[in-house]
Amino acid sequence: MKHEFLPSRTSGPKCLLLIGTLIIIYLMENIFFINISAPVFVNVLKIVLWSVLALVVLRFPAVRSNIPLRYKSSVRWWAINAGAIQVMVFFMAGLLLGFGESPYDHTLRGILINILVVGTKLTGIEISRNYIVNSMAKDEKYIVFIPVALFMTLLDISYFAITNLKGIEKIIIYAAENIAPGFCQNILATYLAFTGGWIPSLIYMGIIQAFHWLSPILPNLKWITAAFIGILTPAFSLVVIQGIYSKQAKVAKRPRREKENPIGLILTCICSIGLVWFSVGVFPVYPSVIATGSMEPEIKPGDMILVKKIRTEDDVHLLKEGDIIQFKRGDILISHRITEIIEDKEQGLKFITKGDNNSSADWEPVTPENLKGKVIGVVPKIGWPALIIRQKNDIPDQINN
Repeated sequence: MKHEFLPSRTSGPKCLLLIGTLIIIYLMENIFFINISAPVFVNVLKIVLWSVLALVVLRFPAVRSNIPLRYKSSVRWWAINAGAIQVMVFFMAGLLLGFGESPYDHTLRGILINILVVGTKLTGIEISRNYIVNSMAKDEKYIVFIPVALFMTLLDISYFAITNLKGIEKIIIYAAENIAPGFCQNILATYLAFTGGWIPSLIYMGIIQAFHWLSPILPNLKWITAAFIGILTPAFSLVVIQGIYSKQAKVAKRPRREKENPIGLILTCICSIGLVWFSVGVFPVYPSVIATGSMEPEIKPGDMILVKKIRTEDDVHLLKEGDIIQFKRGDILISHRITEIIEDKEQGLKFITKGDNNSSADWEPVTPENLKGKVIGVVPKIGWPALIIRQKNDIPDQINN
């Protein structure tokens, strides 16, 4: 009987030894290192451990799958696109639902430490993943991929985060927000390792981790939204990549494949970065979603407005009656039309505003320090996804009235 998804006599013992070593390193990181009060020492230990593991596994006898060599060069592009798509989807979610400041250190020293610590661990994990999956499966076998992906997912789960969960609700939320998306990412990474080796899986996971650790802002998502995106995006990429490979593998005597054009990927990355900068206000114009009907019929709920920032005193004096301005009142952003401008010698300019659909003017004049910008354009209905996903009690402090 042919064993199509079991380790060979030579790779089997090494595979088991590698799994045991990964478990030991996990226990060290989550139990032993936690009690050490010197963060620098801990980081050095982690870097050394994962670097040594990666170098040792690379010296193991090479294990190869039965994937034709001519297809492996394209797997790296699949990995890049999968990672870029996942980051772009999270960017889009942040655009609709808001961004928050990253909790990680973004000084030059902090960035370098994060790159070294996370980078060496990720490299060690992906080299190990490649050896394990290609030792245990010579054909496309999800009976192998799933346990490997689950094992790699558990290696990334904090021991104390699990043990401190109390109550079924918190367990469900944690599983949906962390374990399920991590498992889906690891299934895709395992498939990439099986088809193209450790470099494609490292590229895919590296893109996601780089965004998570190095971006100064991160999407501020509800757990159910984070779970939805984290599960469906890698699952979609896996289906697409598997379909591409299956289609290619069935083509007999195919002439030399055309090389992948990197221009589309580069443009996608540039647009993604630009979209995030646009949404967080790096540019002079930023988007904002309208939640109420106070400015109907010109601006309806679900419309996205484009707001030009008011930055200088000259910008304030250029405002005139009839302009629609965005201003802050408490924690609420409001977009209403200027109906009157009052010049007070002692207190300066004041703006009387009113919603087009309201019966009376706003009860309090707007002062220059509360001004955010002038509305210069309206994109109809594009903001509806934000209104659908966001819970009603979150609308007032995030979306405009």
